[in-house]
Amino acid sequence: MRIIGFSLAGLLAGAVPVGAQVVRADPGVVIGDRIAVRVNVTLSDEETPYYPVRGFTLAFARPTADTVVGRTDEAGVLTVLLPPGDYVVASPRPVAWKGVWYGWSMPLVVRRDMRAIDLNRRNARVSGTAPSTATDNSRSAQSGRAASATGTAASGTSSEGSIRWLSIEVGGEGGITQLGMGTGSDAGYGGSGSFVGGIGPFALALGYRYTRLRYGGELESGNMSGATAELRYHLRPGAAPVRPYIGAIAETGTWEGDDVGAEKFDVTMFGGTAGAQFGLATSVRLHVAMTVAGTNIRSSPNTSGLFTTAHVGLTFDIFSPAR
Repeated sequence: MRIIGFSLAGLLAGAVPVGAQVVRADPGVVIGDRIAVRVNVTLSDEETPYYPVRGFTLAFARPTADTVVGRTDEAGVLTVLLPPGDYVVASPRPVAWKGVWYGWSMPLVVRRDMRAIDLNRRNARVSGTAPSTATDNSRSAQSGRAASATGTAASGTSSEGSIRWLSIEVGGEGGITQLGMGTGSDAGYGGSGSFVGGIGPFALALGYRYTRLRYGGELESGNMSGATAELRYHLRPGAAPVRPYIGAIAETGTWEGDDVGAEKFDVTMFGGTAGAQFGLATSVRLHVAMTVAGTNIRSSPNTSGLFTTAHVGLTFDIFSPAR
């Protein structure tokens, strides 16, 4: 146990890093004078039940021997051949996931019939900030090849500060519309869909909305349809289980009545939105929103009023931090 008490920095300082011999073998299998060691590196939360950490560098260090360095594959798995003995398996540099940095350093006994080692959130060292440049330089001086490998890993995670994502939203909606001098409101229903692209907390949604008014109050039955553009600000990170947002929306389209030969009139809307998305799976979320917008119909004379609707639908990620 005294060997395990050494710090990782001390182990790396006195050892020469050696590239790992990556193999495909069950953990604990004896191959020659070495043992197959398998390490699974995964992260998870309520929204993302399984996230393999790909291309992640791990160092297997022990006193009086070379340090072996390897990287995980696309499934977040690294399998190497090591002589039996006591080791410390550690990450020379942490990995960023959803705004948090995760690193590992734990003792490892390499022996026949050993099980796979799982590195996950429960046994990680967690930090809310990136490691300092001074620390990185120190580690680079201690281990040349390890520093080179971790430099690649760092470049893969540097974009976490400006997360880019793209999704598709579809759903149905219902609400009321009041136009002109009337005091009543007309109920309606419809649907909308949009492509939503974002960088960090900001997003732009471009889509199409169709609204049917058919219950005959202050307005004649008809429909409104048009293109929409919405600028959003998400109050929580792009991969959080619950993602509330606020936004501003504009719409341009047409109003068409049900009467035979009825004319089509241009319609414009400007207003605000508020909504939230709730994680259902890795790439699917429930989406609820409310829109309130001032409406103007360019008829003779022009008619203005208020349009309100509640939206319920689904959001499908094309790519996002959760995937």
